[in-house]
Amino acid sequence: MFILNSIAPIFLLIALGKVLQKTRFFPDSFFKSLNKLVFWFALPSLLISNISSATLELGTISKIVLLLTLATLSSLTLAWLISKRLKLPAPSTGSFIQGSFRGNGAFIGLPVIIYTLAENDPNAATLGTVVLAPVVVLFNVLSVPVLIHHGTEKPSAGQSVSTFFLQLIKNPLILACVIGLTLNLVDLKLPTFLFRSLEALGRAALPLILISIGSSLAFEKLKGTASPSLISSLIKTVATPLFGFLIAGLFDLTITEKMIAIFYLGAPAAGMSYVMADVMGNDATLAGRIVALSTLISAITLPILIAIGL
Repeated sequence: MFILNSIAPIFLLIALGKVLQKTRFFPDSFFKSLNKLVFWFALPSLLISNISSATLELGTISKIVLLLTLATLSSLTLAWLISKRLKLPAPSTGSFIQGSFRGNGAFIGLPVIIYTLAENDPNAATLGTVVLAPVVVLFNVLSVPVLIHHGTEKPSAGQSVSTFFLQLIKNPLILACVIGLTLNLVDLKLPTFLFRSLEALGRAALPLILISIGSSLAFEKLKGTASPSLISSLIKTVATPLFGFLIAGLFDLTITEKMIAIFYLGAPAAGMSYVMADVMGNDATLAGRIVALSTLISAITLPILIAIGL
């Protein structure tokens, strides 16, 4: 019953978003605007309000981030080896590898952490939010070089570096995390009226996030799904969190701390994978299939991860 109560709200809200989009309850322009509201304002507000007021346990955070990094690198290596075996063309290889390790931490991982862990451990929501900052950076650090290397247009070294930093600078989630961490470290309290405004908008972030991701899922992309999209999806939703469980034994972590890492690792492929693959000359169709298919599979694998880990 605990698993049902933890996971069902997440996928019911995702399903609601898809139903609203398919039935044209709102025009498509509404969902595009909702995506912008969530990405640029609601989620950053949640990050700033939570991180700025959190008690930072840097030792614990660093262990969780190291666990996430090692498991992510393991899945990236596995995906690279399999892509060689499949003899995929370069643009497909980039999308295949990215889809295998770049998880939807902000839109799926964080809601799962809050709905699953926060009830028994009030610190889980704050810790999960703080860890999101390095998770976003990690995925960008690894994704940009992979996509540049396999893209159809090869930029110069200078362009590669500028593209990487541009992706970081333009990301409002990273900016929000930097602002929240800065306020926290210098012990600067926001004015009450501003903090309460951010907190209120942040509370709306989670349901809006889930409705938004539901409306953006393109299941029609699954037509013609071939083995690469299925294999990449299984690496992301099955192999990657399993790597996390195996490596977690090397660290002295509580169940909550370990499961924060596992939920981020077990989140399906990020929607940003499709956007970045398309922009950087990789196989956008394959990237879209991986996003949709891994999200469907995660409805099965996330409850299993909860049962194993908790």
